[in-house]
Amino acid sequence: MFRCSLRGSAAVCRFRLLPSYCLPHGGGPPPRSGHAFLVGSLRALSLRKDAPARTGKHTPGGGAMNNAGPLLAAIIVLCACTAAHAITPHPRIFITREDIPRLRAMASQVEPNALGVSPAAAWAEILKTAEKLAAAGPYHYRVNMPGREGGPSKLWEYTLSDELPPRHDDYSHYPPWTAMFQERDDSISTRIRYFLLAYMVTDDEEWFLRAKEIVFHLCAWDLPIWQDPSTGDKPGLSSSHAAVWVGVFYDWCYDRLSEDERRVVRESLIEKALVHHDAHIDNMTPYHNISVLVAVGLCMGSIAVMDEEPRAEGWVRHALERLSLNFDAQGKDGGAMEGPGYGTYATDNLADVIWALSTAGIENDLMDHPYIVTMPRYCISLLDPNSNTQPCFGDGGPTQGFGRLNLALALQGDTDSAWYCKQIGMFNTVAPRTFIAMDPAKVKPLQPTFNPSDSFVDIGYAILRDGFAPGPAYMALKCGPPESNIGHNHYDHNSFVLNYNGAWIGWDPGYRSYFDPPVRKYTVSTLGHSTILVDLDDEYLADHTVANPGHDQLKLSGGRIGEFSTSTGFDYVLGSAGDTYSKDDLRVLDRFDRQVVFAKPNVFFIRDTLAAPEPHTYSALFHVDSSSEFRIADGAATGSGKSTLLQIAPFSPDGIALTSAHYAGAENRGAYLAATTGRTAATTITTVLVPRRDDALLGNTGFEAGMVGWTPRTAQDQRANHVIDTEVFHGGRASGRIDNAGYYYTERFSLPPGTKITLRWWARCTAPEGASSMLYHSHEGQSVKRTPGPAATVNEWTQYEVSDVIPEGASQSVLALQFFGEGQCWYDDLEVILDPEPEKELPAVITPIDDGSGGAVVEVDGQTCIMVCGTPGRLAPRVVGEHIVETDAEIAVIRMGAGAPRAFVLRGTKVALDGAQIAVEGGEWREGPRQ
Repeated sequence: MFRCSLRGSAAVCRFRLLPSYCLPHGGGPPPRSGHAFLVGSLRALSLRKDAPARTGKHTPGGGAMNNAGPLLAAIIVLCACTAAHAITPHPRIFITREDIPRLRAMASQVEPNALGVSPAAAWAEILKTAEKLAAAGPYHYRVNMPGREGGPSKLWEYTLSDELPPRHDDYSHYPPWTAMFQERDDSISTRIRYFLLAYMVTDDEEWFLRAKEIVFHLCAWDLPIWQDPSTGDKPGLSSSHAAVWVGVFYDWCYDRLSEDERRVVRESLIEKALVHHDAHIDNMTPYHNISVLVAVGLCMGSIAVMDEEPRAEGWVRHALERLSLNFDAQGKDGGAMEGPGYGTYATDNLADVIWALSTAGIENDLMDHPYIVTMPRYCISLLDPNSNTQPCFGDGGPTQGFGRLNLALALQGDTDSAWYCKQIGMFNTVAPRTFIAMDPAKVKPLQPTFNPSDSFVDIGYAILRDGFAPGPAYMALKCGPPESNIGHNHYDHNSFVLNYNGAWIGWDPGYRSYFDPPVRKYTVSTLGHSTILVDLDDEYLADHTVANPGHDQLKLSGGRIGEFSTSTGFDYVLGSAGDTYSKDDLRVLDRFDRQVVFAKPNVFFIRDTLAAPEPHTYSALFHVDSSSEFRIADGAATGSGKSTLLQIAPFSPDGIALTSAHYAGAENRGAYLAATTGRTAATTITTVLVPRRDDALLGNTGFEAGMVGWTPRTAQDQRANHVIDTEVFHGGRASGRIDNAGYYYTERFSLPPGTKITLRWWARCTAPEGASSMLYHSHEGQSVKRTPGPAATVNEWTQYEVSDVIPEGASQSVLALQFFGEGQCWYDDLEVILDPEPEKELPAVITPIDDGSGGAVVEVDGQTCIMVCGTPGRLAPRVVGEHIVETDAEIAVIRMGAGAPRAFVLRGTKVALDGAQIAVEGGEWREGPRQ
């Protein structure tokens, strides 16, 4: 219905969805259009007006007056019914007619706006992308579909036309249509999106025709639903993306289409998507991202045809009901159950609905749901200030999640969301949506005032960090969800990831493999995560079972964050996950509590308490990515990679044996470190983590660790051209060889602008031509500068070098050592010289107290951190080096250095150092404490 009010002489109306009891149900005929309903009803009213005259009870001069009130009321009601179908005219999805002059003016606005962006420059990039997509010819997609369980792959390809894509019933486990329709660098949806905006801003007929050609190909497909027939006939991701962008095309180009063309598009949209979405969405699991996408497709497509399709209003209402169920299935205290990866995919498409409802003038209560209300805080808490990315446990990896949802919230006036969008560079990342939304009058970023350390118990995330400024370390711990089994989650309760100096030096192996058993085991099982594994042995490693009883966690839910507190100097979390290792007929662990105290800005104390009915060995696992490695020495280990080190010092009263390896068959997912106790039923493991900057800007510069730290060329099936040669090398034991065509890229590194860098390497080449080198500087994927280096031209080891100054505006640099010729080229022993040399961070000195059972001491950066473990309520002194620490706490942590000592106390009241009471830092308990 419409809400109407009179303001002066103008009626101000806003469309409001009718409640379900006002709409038709079941299989009856759809309601007549507002116009037909109005005419028919007036005809009925006319008959009612005549009735009194025929009975002889009509009063002369009074009949019209007596009927005027009811007639006027009826006309008002009927006009309201008619108006219910007259929502914002086309276009109404994302933009209205009033926005078009603004967008066209922005395309020529060279000066940066209040968001620091030149709209003209942004538009030039969008138009350039549209032109590139147009120049590429008809859309074509080609993919090698992986076989089941590591079987052979199979080529699938298709060029967009009126003909259907080829079936692949023998490879029905793989969905190539998804990539064709998702918004990727080039896809059907991407082309429609860019071509439509180019048409709206330039008013150039060419762009309309290009978008129309794509849409009419889809309309011509002879199938019941825009969904891959080899994977099923139910609505899914393909039909959802198609419904959105065919709907936007219909909406934006409505005035340009003929009536016959409108009918073709409208009927295809309804019959190949909307009716199927409406019929099947109630059978879908509410929390899942596919359920959201199907609701989004139903809602967006229905908004496009609402004033012409009588069922559309009911479809929009149905979609919003399903979206509300999805919200109810998310974290009760905030956060997406599927994490920043799939959670972003779902909510960013949901953001389109929020935005479209607003521009279409349709009232709704989505913005009032707690899931949306808490989203800015969740996103900001998860955002690591060193890399401006969020961790993603389960299927996914570090990402800048929920950008489009925060953009939609920013357009509604949320300053926290606007700040988040600015932090992730959303306004600098040129895309159609951000260009449309670039309205400084609405989007006003302000840094939040809350403490971003936080816990989200219902999804099982805890964030330990030191405010908003970059520099300090950052840790995210996962323990949960307590109850919900989420399909894209892994067996990773009480695992963590850690960032320092912009690098995820504490790693998670990321997205599972659905087709390769060794990779699937490593990515999904407990082995691939920084938590506790029971009885790690050769038999376990040889078995590709993902959840192996007696070793792995067996439950996707059941872990729980039991305590979380935060203060200026310390964050603390407790995760309990013992029950996740057991099942009904097998009790493996009675207890696995992981307590982490973060002594800001860079020291983590981890206390694992383990108990079981029978003796076991317990392995505390740690992970680095594929470009990094572990080094073990003197009872401790160091994770090394991407300009960052992680010192790892584990201790246990039952002893610790350190081993490092790559899991066979999953070497490209990085190495793991196992700190394994002796066999015992109950024990503690105390681990100290201290991240440091690596003085060596690049690692594995001589290829001794294989391709760790190097990126070979994989395009055009050239990965096989790259060989670690252990027979021909300059120094050490190996070199990197290229046969005929390829390159080795170093790790990407960051240096302050103005730094002079010299890179030297040794090379030899069998061909006088074909070798080359290039130093690239970039920012957020955009090239800032390219500096060519020398080429190897002789078949004997020769040293080459390139020097440059890091340019302003560059945030990343990388060296490419290349060869495209006939023959072979070897590279080895890369050396980096910087001027000025960066300030060095010396290693921390870490000492256990009583083999770790009593705690540990860390000396780093001129400060000393002491963790003491005791018995709650029992005051006891403990000799710690040259000091005496006295506390009645379960855990007490003291940080000494500049200024007065600071302390954190858990389940205690006091702590003294050498007889002097230390002030216990006050903080906020977000969860707990337990008594």
